[in-house]
Amino acid sequence: MSEKDETVGAMSWAKKLMTVGVGTFFLTEEALRTLVSEFKLPKEIVSSILDGAKGVRKEFMQNVVSEAMSKITEKMDPVQVLTELLKRNEITLEVKVKVNEKSKE
Repeated sequence: MSEKDETVGAMSWAKKLMTVGVGTFFLTEEALRTLVSEFKLPKEIVSSILDGAKGVRKEFMQNVVSEAMSKITEKMDPVQVLTELLKRNEITLEVKVKVNEKSKE
C-alpha cells in the first residue's frame, strides 16, 4: 500500500470520526447507531459511544439552559416581573379531571 493510499484511508477515517463527533449533538440515537455501525466496531464500543453521546448532549443542553437563564436574570428580576404580572392581570386556572371505570375483561 502506498503512502498516498494510507493518507487517503486515514483522511476517510478522520472524516467519519468527525461526523460521529458532531453527530452526537444533532443526530437521533438511531441515526447515530446506524452511522457508528458502519465502522464495524464491537457492541461494547458502540454502546459506550451512544452512552457518551447521551451524556454529552444532556450536559450541553443543561449548560445552554443555565446560560440562558443567567442572561435573562441579569437583565430583569423574575420576582419583580411576576409581581407586576399578578398586579396587572387576573389569572384563571381551570382543572378538568375525568375518571373512567376500567373495562371488565
